[in-house]
Amino acid sequence: MAYFKIEIQTKPVPKARPRLGVNGRMYTPRETREFEELIGWTTRSVVRKPIEKPVKVNIDVYSKTRADIDNIAKAILDGLSGIAFIDDRQVVDLRIRKLSPVDCEKIVIVIREAKGVC
Repeated sequence: MAYFKIEIQTKPVPKARPRLGVNGRMYTPRETREFEELIGWTTRSVVRKPIEKPVKVNIDVYSKTRADIDNIAKAILDGLSGIAFIDDRQVVDLRIRKLSPVDCEKIVIVIREAKGVC
């Protein structure tokens, strides 16, 4: 059974809405894109192959930010997608908590295969 724990010392960035560029194309804002890339690169150091079965994801966000927790979760899941699991549609159990930081702002992510789910 697959189990991964990822700890990233960074300020969480909520998923921002796509923007319309001067050329008429949609793009993801730089801060969001860089945060998702950080999540992805850190995850690659722990995960060798994406989980193909349904997964449970627990996220603890240690931060003073006032951002909406659901937007933080979306940015994290987008950063994990294709690396920790194939697609975020595989997430059948998602738990996220926003906690006060003790020493520094950080994110702790635990991903495991979900048992007994088709």
